Amino acid sequence: MAKVIVITSPALAAGFALAGVDAYVADSATEAKKLLADLMHEPEVGIIAMDTGYLSELDEGTRRRASESVAPVVVALPTGVPTTAGIPAREQIAEMMRRAIGFRISFKER
Repeated sequence: MAKVIVITSPALAAGFALAGVDAYVADSATEAKKLLADLMHEPEVGIIAMDTGYLSELDEGTRRRASESVAPVVVALPTGVPTTAGIPAREQIAEMMRRAIGFRISFKER
């Protein structure tokens, strides 16, 4: 079974770890980029979720490789900060799910 990996800040890593997710801590976008590069070559990794802040700070080439990757799928992890290009978090999560499983899932507004 493929693993789900999260690359996140120290403040959020413990919560993911408590939920049973492999959480990798990055103190900066530079550290996050190195972790991403290393993890993209691990055969057991199926999904890499990365904080939107770190993902948005990647250079264009790395961001393109991540967005085009299908094994593993690299997705943005909304962390309570403003979402990418004003897209609501629920839409971002729906798109992550579509990329990961091939089906579009919609979420009710709360």
